[in-house]
Amino acid sequence: MYGMLLESVQHFIQLEYGEETWLAILESVGYRNTVFRTHHIYPDELIMKLADAAVTLVANGSTRQDFLRFFGRCFVRYFSHYGYEKFIKVCGRYFCDFLTGIDNIHLQMRYMYPKMVSPSMYISHEDADGVLLHYRTTRNGFCPYLIGQLHQIANDFYGIPLTVEELPNTPFSQEESYQFRFRLNFDNRDYMAGRAACNGSLELGRINISNRGSVKTIASEKALSSLSSSILMQLFPFTLVFRPNLEIISAGRQLKNMFPGDMLIGQPLPDVARIRRPKLLFTWDNLYSLQKVLCEMEILPASQIERKNTRHLAPERADAVAHRGAKEESRRLLLQGQLRYLSDWDAMIFLCNPLAITYAAFFCFMKRIRINNLEDMDGMGLTINDLSLHGHGRDMVMAGWQHNSRLEDLYERAEERSQQLQQTYELQDEWKKRGDKLLYSMIPQSVADSLRSGTDPVDTCQAFESITVLFVELANIDEITATSPMEAVSCMNSVFSCFDNIIDQHSVYKVETVGKVYMVVGGAPETNETHVRDVALVALSFRDEIEKIVNSSEMSVHIRIGFHTGSAVAGVVGRKMPRYCFFGDTINTAARMQTTSLPGKIHISHNSFCRLQKLDGFVCELRGTVLVKGKGEMNTHWLLRYELPSIEEPK
Repeated sequence: MYGMLLESVQHFIQLEYGEETWLAILESVGYRNTVFRTHHIYPDELIMKLADAAVTLVANGSTRQDFLRFFGRCFVRYFSHYGYEKFIKVCGRYFCDFLTGIDNIHLQMRYMYPKMVSPSMYISHEDADGVLLHYRTTRNGFCPYLIGQLHQIANDFYGIPLTVEELPNTPFSQEESYQFRFRLNFDNRDYMAGRAACNGSLELGRINISNRGSVKTIASEKALSSLSSSILMQLFPFTLVFRPNLEIISAGRQLKNMFPGDMLIGQPLPDVARIRRPKLLFTWDNLYSLQKVLCEMEILPASQIERKNTRHLAPERADAVAHRGAKEESRRLLLQGQLRYLSDWDAMIFLCNPLAITYAAFFCFMKRIRINNLEDMDGMGLTINDLSLHGHGRDMVMAGWQHNSRLEDLYERAEERSQQLQQTYELQDEWKKRGDKLLYSMIPQSVADSLRSGTDPVDTCQAFESITVLFVELANIDEITATSPMEAVSCMNSVFSCFDNIIDQHSVYKVETVGKVYMVVGGAPETNETHVRDVALVALSFRDEIEKIVNSSEMSVHIRIGFHTGSAVAGVVGRKMPRYCFFGDTINTAARMQTTSLPGKIHISHNSFCRLQKLDGFVCELRGTVLVKGKGEMNTHWLLRYELPSIEEPK
């Protein structure tokens, strides 16, 4: 689907539920910080995911179907930004007129959205209380979305209340397609009255066809001269006439020229043509219900029609037909027009023109039909003289021949610019992800997102009742710096990179590195009850990894570790070079544990020791009374190791 549908969802969720709700919905569907683009193609299932996320995050008791209907209403309310509401207003005086022509609207929208996969809709029954609407689509689950659109259009453009009732589906054999039927209930009396009045004033009589092939018109007030059926077929040179059994009984002059020997006459319509739009089964009842819908049919090449009867031909003739069919495979005639049932004929007439001529030369290249010049017309077996004088086909072909090269050049430039724009968007997304990664490495994600939404930095400050703060220092880095500064930098980079890999495996947060000191916090900014255990395991991993580095290389480095448990306050302060900082006596005490520690040792406060004693596996040793600057004498301990609790085997 095109991004315009998702833009409408974004606009009205932000408007009615707030920016924070929309950002949470985007994050839950994996599109965090995404800006939807109007002409970009997105997965069809994305709108379903947005509806499911809205059900979870918007606590108003709505279901997925409720939000899909809301999304449909949002689209109708939103497309006025592009001026499409003017297009809807001129579709018809009545809501029934709009429903009748909605399939034609989708056909016209393909010019602006060439990759659009539009559904097919038509009306099979009309009465004073509503209509019966048929809906066919390749997408499953979009019925509530369509219902929301219909409700909004009926209310905004026609000022009528609408109720929709879904009816049991009829069988539909086409793969990857879904068919639905809806009874739309609304006040349709004005439309029916207007149609009855129009039929009464314009009716001239009935049309009869005689055995001689002549047409006689009997006027209600004044008789008209008889009209020959041959003249009718000349006026509409691509016309097809067929019976309720779908047997073709007559064809226009040009079709007879393209299919000589009355090849089409007497053939079943499904054997010589395929209905391209709307997509439905080729039956009389279905075709009868399409009298107000713009239809497209594809006429098969003459060789392919002839090939169906090759079993009755001589082998040499059959081979010639097959060889000619391979060359003519691309020469398929596309017809677009209207089906009309003539009761006195008891037949259906398809009044149409070639689709390729109708779209050539202004829009044809957008549809990739490639009938853009006179040479292509000749390849299709068509000439300008084949087109009706009363139509616009001749003018459009000649104009297309003169302007086609210019349009092709403009189209290629537009395609190139579109690709450049797409690459720019992709590059923008990539750099945005890099920026987010860098930002989240300095500030916690929850805090960074809060700042993005406009929160004042001071408002991000939060008090924590219990956290564990760890400091680790490279004890002898000054000695290395005195002899070789670059070696000291390389040593610090190796050690701190090793520490970064370790904390990624635990629920702790790296606050900062200041000089030769590395600071880690457990229990903040995301609170948890296992922060003492997490920090203790990190401290042991730091010590063990440094021992491995020293034993496996010539690097001689020692670390001092200390941590303490207590309360603190954290948040972002300042506007330039913002940092997520911790404040309180707990940080000072943890720093004293580190400075009074010994190389290769983990020094912990009595608070942390008491909490570790409640956990299994941690082995500690009393250090004794230590004089701590600013604290006086304190009882502290050494953290020695972590032993996995043994599991006794059942006797």
